[in-house]
Amino acid sequence: MLVSLGPVLLFGPALATGQVLYWGTSVLQFVPWHAFAAQSVLAGAAPLWNPLVGMGAPLLANYQSGLLYPPNWSMLLVEPAIAQTWLTMLHLIVAGAGMVLLCRRLGIGAIGQSVAGLGFALSGYLVARSSFQSINNSVAWLPWLLWAAEGLLGRLAAGRGMAPVGRSALTLAAILGTQWLAGHAQTAWYSLLLTLAWVAWRSWGARRSLRRRELTGMLVLGLALAFCLAAGQLVPTLEYLGNSPRSAAVDLEAGLTYSLWPWRLLGWVAPGLFGHPAFGGFWGYANYWEDALYVGTLAFVLAVFASVNALRSRSAASQTSRFLVVVLLVSLLLALGSNTPLYPFLFRNVPTFGMFQAPTRWSLLAVFAVCLLAGLGADGWRAPRGRALYWTRLGTAGAAGMIVFAFLAARLLPGLEQSFVRSFALAGLALAIVGLLTLTLPPRPRPIWLAALGTFLLADLLLATIGLNPTTSATAYRGESSLASLGTEHRIYMPADLEQELKFKQFFRFDRFDSTLQVGAVRASGLPNAPMLDGLPSANNFDPLIPVRYAGWIEQLEGAEPNVRRRMLAFMDVAWVAKASDLTQVPEYLAVPGAARVRLVPQALAVCSMQAAFHEVFSTSFDPEAFVVVEPEDCTQDLPRGGAGVVQVVAQDGNRIELIARAESGGWVVLSDLYYPGWRAQVDGVDSEILPANGAFRAVYVRPGTHTLQLEYRPAWLPWSLALSIGGLLTLLTLVWLWRER
Repeated sequence: MLVSLGPVLLFGPALATGQVLYWGTSVLQFVPWHAFAAQSVLAGAAPLWNPLVGMGAPLLANYQSGLLYPPNWSMLLVEPAIAQTWLTMLHLIVAGAGMVLLCRRLGIGAIGQSVAGLGFALSGYLVARSSFQSINNSVAWLPWLLWAAEGLLGRLAAGRGMAPVGRSALTLAAILGTQWLAGHAQTAWYSLLLTLAWVAWRSWGARRSLRRRELTGMLVLGLALAFCLAAGQLVPTLEYLGNSPRSAAVDLEAGLTYSLWPWRLLGWVAPGLFGHPAFGGFWGYANYWEDALYVGTLAFVLAVFASVNALRSRSAASQTSRFLVVVLLVSLLLALGSNTPLYPFLFRNVPTFGMFQAPTRWSLLAVFAVCLLAGLGADGWRAPRGRALYWTRLGTAGAAGMIVFAFLAARLLPGLEQSFVRSFALAGLALAIVGLLTLTLPPRPRPIWLAALGTFLLADLLLATIGLNPTTSATAYRGESSLASLGTEHRIYMPADLEQELKFKQFFRFDRFDSTLQVGAVRASGLPNAPMLDGLPSANNFDPLIPVRYAGWIEQLEGAEPNVRRRMLAFMDVAWVAKASDLTQVPEYLAVPGAARVRLVPQALAVCSMQAAFHEVFSTSFDPEAFVVVEPEDCTQDLPRGGAGVVQVVAQDGNRIELIARAESGGWVVLSDLYYPGWRAQVDGVDSEILPANGAFRAVYVRPGTHTLQLEYRPAWLPWSLALSIGGLLTLLTLVWLWRER
């Protein structure tokens, strides 16, 4: 009950008044993606391709969109902005409930369950990231994975039969598959590593009679079945990964961005020490949410207590605590990233470390370990006696003294940061209350003491996390913005430097949440990917995973000479380019003459690589109306020529475009949509080859005459990946039926 109450108190008032999340990725990624996907599905089209960003990009394969994640299907029935906010609250409850059940399975008492569950559900790691929907959706399932793994271990150790053991393996598979659909690969990978480490530790230590061969078999079954369940998402994502710059390791400098700032370790007891973006501004390194660690003062104190006891004890009963201490220390060491020589070494030399950015996200495992240690520590929480009583009283008095010291320091040191004063005083108050609760702890906790404990837990965590998720009226996402006046016939484009300026220095600053920010201004600015809400196509794409040809083209475009850039913008079907305005937050849009999405080009030049194509196209002498640079399989072959003609779009949806080409002498139909595997072409109903055009786009040769040209996105993985998912689901249900309790 207490675990559910925390998220409800945090998000309930906003939801009750029609408020929704908007800050950062909510308005720039998740709501636009899901709004477009919902429109496609309701129109009878599969949301496979997104024509509104980046001159076209995969949508289903975009892992962070989580389109196949079952809770996200609610966005087909409810406005995505509203559904996302509800789902954020519900996933915090799911995270807390999973921690409670894990504690219960480990034999931890009711107080420990509440401290661990509420600490995890309202942790800084989760609440500060609430706008990052895919992260929170994935994190919520972490304690459930450990709960399922512990159930499997317990039934194997107890010598239970195949049916109960099999059901435990199926439960683990179902939770794994669900998390893999949630849309955040980094969280899923760290969760899997922790789960496997948990199983290895628990099976090696306390359960020496464990049937390890059966355990291995059940784990393999669970992993295989989980992959099948999530194959509809994982297979297209793996293809996308292979066609993106991320197919190789992330650049070292980019990969080490957002390493845990060592001073933020003080955030375990003083979360606002370096300010708060909702109150008075954050002035620490990078941003607030990446290094947010707070799980509550009581949880931290109990975790320290459990850690000390575990390190002193050699008993088997402290095995779990010792394991969690190791997880805590290792994960914090990795989270420090560039602040130690270890992580750069691992990044360069050990597989998987180069896959992800933001080493500080390893702190997820530290937050989890501290919460579970707090639950274990609560079981040993007793009223102090003897010397312990003396030190507890002294510590409580010292904590109260911190409050007085903070106010004296504010008067005597006028240059002292106010965040230090406020945070130091609040930390002292919280520690003093923990001391009082310890001193008044009865042998059997009474209702009034439990009520005081619950009130403190809620107040402490809510005070630390309130304001971290600014909201606005749901009406801000409805209707059209002023940007819609540009029309949807051609694309818009925002230069990279202006995008960075608007995103991080104007609208979504790291130091503060601007209470005067209007979502309408963000939408009217054209900041990617907000124009999707107006159905306005953009040549920009704000996404951590982008196609390699798109990335290469934009890099060339941003570095090109002004005349070449203008010519290439028109070739990209960009009719409007954003320019910073001196008068308003919203940039002005300047017209680009000659924009066209499709053209008939008479001659083609064959090259052998994308880089060679870019070299030709971005030369000052290249004319995209006269030539197209293509990459045939045999780049030495002679290519057919044509003449003048006309081509136009006659029908289209997200996954299909139909053209009519009138070419008296034949020619090359060049479509300024991104070239990507899975697109098929038919000329008058006959299959035809699509070649990469000008390094990033598509070209199809047509013979003399008038022709109907259809291009459709029909990726080869679609039928068998969906078949794997359906087969995995049927296998799961069949095995549940076979292994059901009689």
